[in-house]
Amino acid sequence: MMNSKKNLTHMTSKLFKVFGAGVAATTATALAGDFSTGGHSPVDHDNGAGDWCETLQDIGVLYKDKSNPWIQEIKVFGRAHYQYGYTDGDVDGDDFSGDGGELRRFRAGASVKFLNGFKAVGRANFERGGFRDNSIGYNGWDEIYLEKSFDDYAGLEGITVGYGRYKLGFGGEESYSSKKLKTIERSLLNNYFAGDRVTGTKIEASRGGVDVLLGVFTTDGNDETFGQWDGGVIYQLDLAFEALGGDFLIQGIYRDSNNEEQDETVDYDWAASVTYETKLGPVDLFLNSTYGSDDDGDVYGVIVMPSVELVKDKVEAVIRYQWAHSTGDELRLQSRNTRNVLSGDGLSDIRGDDHHSIYAGLNYFLCGHNLKILTGVEYETLDGPNGDTEATTLWAAARFFF
Repeated sequence: MMNSKKNLTHMTSKLFKVFGAGVAATTATALAGDFSTGGHSPVDHDNGAGDWCETLQDIGVLYKDKSNPWIQEIKVFGRAHYQYGYTDGDVDGDDFSGDGGELRRFRAGASVKFLNGFKAVGRANFERGGFRDNSIGYNGWDEIYLEKSFDDYAGLEGITVGYGRYKLGFGGEESYSSKKLKTIERSLLNNYFAGDRVTGTKIEASRGGVDVLLGVFTTDGNDETFGQWDGGVIYQLDLAFEALGGDFLIQGIYRDSNNEEQDETVDYDWAASVTYETKLGPVDLFLNSTYGSDDDGDVYGVIVMPSVELVKDKVEAVIRYQWAHSTGDELRLQSRNTRNVLSGDGLSDIRGDDHHSIYAGLNYFLCGHNLKILTGVEYETLDGPNGDTEATTLWAAARFFF
């Protein structure tokens, strides 16, 4: 079994040899242009792309009139994410390699604000393929819900109550929409706890500088629309606030269920996550720690992700280190692209208890997050009682939304 410290040293050396050339070339461009130290995200700045970019960002608003007592806004939106990866690795002494592209996300939907406080949202999935398959067709709802906002009450502000099919949104990376991710794929630690789409009620409000979210959802999943309330219940509590010069997000999940085999949305009994984001000079720093448990053992880990703009509003460099550990053997390599390539070479992926990964990428923004190109390289290792796996993946992606 590989020693964890040795893994980390080896993966760091291998990664930065590949990444260094790209950073050097991009930094040279930055020195000839404008090096920015402002803002947490390129989308927060004036992107300077011209009228076409402003049109792209505003084109989805079909109607807007706050003075209309019946309908205040009608908006349509969509996103298309395509990515490609080449993976080369070794599983317990057997080499594997392969590549493949994927229409990662293809979604469209609409929202309507009406009766001065109601909002209805519906978004459907239209990608049907998967790895090496770009088939398009209706593939169920992503989210569909109705929300009502209320006036301030008992010291609470921004009160919103909703019901429908929601993204669970648990975990530091998962709290960000895929439209604004800095990496092409979220980490293994995040994906273990992310969960599927859930049906239930969300209540949001603010008091004393703390944003609170309380969710109550059914564990019954449904690929098309709403789950049924005939099984277990999931409770979610989020607290978001400013402290120590940055932003904290503290989250908790608890599953109350008598039949875990029928639970279709989360695979653990409880979990807690703490995320801290701050700015250190020109560097945006993202830190996350997550811990969860079920009958098979505990899973926990950390994520450290610094990022910096190399060219103002245009080029961003990001590095993410992730460590995940399981007291059982509950960890598996990411399905994109490593496990897909493994199965294509006729090898079985190995479950393990200790996973390290380092990702480094360069992101180019043509129109903020609305239109961007992402590139990256990721090196990962997984240690298990029946063998060890290591893999390197080269990534490229194009992402668009309006």
